[in-house]
Amino acid sequence: MPIYYSLSLFKKVSVKILDCPVSPLVEILIGLLKLLRPPEWTKSLGNMLIAYIAATGFTGTLDWGLLFWGFLAVGPLLWGGLYTLNDVADFEKDQKHDVKKNRPIPSGLVSPNTGFILFMITTIASFAIGFFIVQKTLFVLCLAAMLVNQLLYTLKPFELKKKLFMDFISGSLINPFFRFYSGWFLAMDAFNAPLELVVFVIAIQFGGYSLYRLASKKHEEELNYKSSVVVFGEEKIRMAAYIAIIFAGAAYFLATFNGVLPFKYFFLGAASLVAFPLYVGALQNPQEMNMRFAYNLIYAHYALFIIGFVALAYLG
Repeated sequence: MPIYYSLSLFKKVSVKILDCPVSPLVEILIGLLKLLRPPEWTKSLGNMLIAYIAATGFTGTLDWGLLFWGFLAVGPLLWGGLYTLNDVADFEKDQKHDVKKNRPIPSGLVSPNTGFILFMITTIASFAIGFFIVQKTLFVLCLAAMLVNQLLYTLKPFELKKKLFMDFISGSLINPFFRFYSGWFLAMDAFNAPLELVVFVIAIQFGGYSLYRLASKKHEEELNYKSSVVVFGEEKIRMAAYIAIIFAGAAYFLATFNGVLPFKYFFLGAASLVAFPLYVGALQNPQEMNMRFAYNLIYAHYALFIIGFVALAYLG
């Protein structure tokens, strides 16, 4: 009986807590966290871990402290700030988008000025960690390269995201390259990562980025963008995405056969293919895909892949 009454009391208290309105301050703090887009950090973490584990020879002797600070600088701080800046720059356009209008700035929860201040704070903090904690020149160079590239991608008069070819070069080739090398430089001091791993990281994200952009094709047409997805159309961009994904898979499995990756990683790649049926709808008709479901699926899949990649490094 005491257990029954305890559970009943817990249920009543829980209901009251859940029914309580969230204070404006807490709501704004949640909005600021959403601006940093935590799920997106998995891209930085995955790229960095793959690179760092490879650079340390798959020995499992990882400096987790160094990796923590490096990831904090790249993912939550630098890229969190850059995502925020993108929302600041585009909030008026995003208010007309079916999905993006619910983001903190377009919805009015967070002001553009507050978003810009958040961008400045996180960016400064990112470089402070690079200079004073990580203390690796090439790592800081990666931070600078990603910052400059994303400023060119986002801000006027450049706005590379609107320009033919440059949107894909800036958004899906340059960024994953430097995310990867920011992890590599935690252990190595040269641009000497195996080509197969670099191709895998860039190609898989090029494919995903292409399909993501197709989901916004109609919106970009309404805004009169002359971007790649608008100019080339759905069929060509979708084909480019398919080819990139195939290249990524080929590069990964080639790496397991030629010794770049220990052969045990072949089975991790094979296991990842089990989720392929879940992507069929998005691959066939990306403009009609459920963006929230697709995001959650991709992030969950990538997180499991990262866990498997790290675990295999410790198996010897």
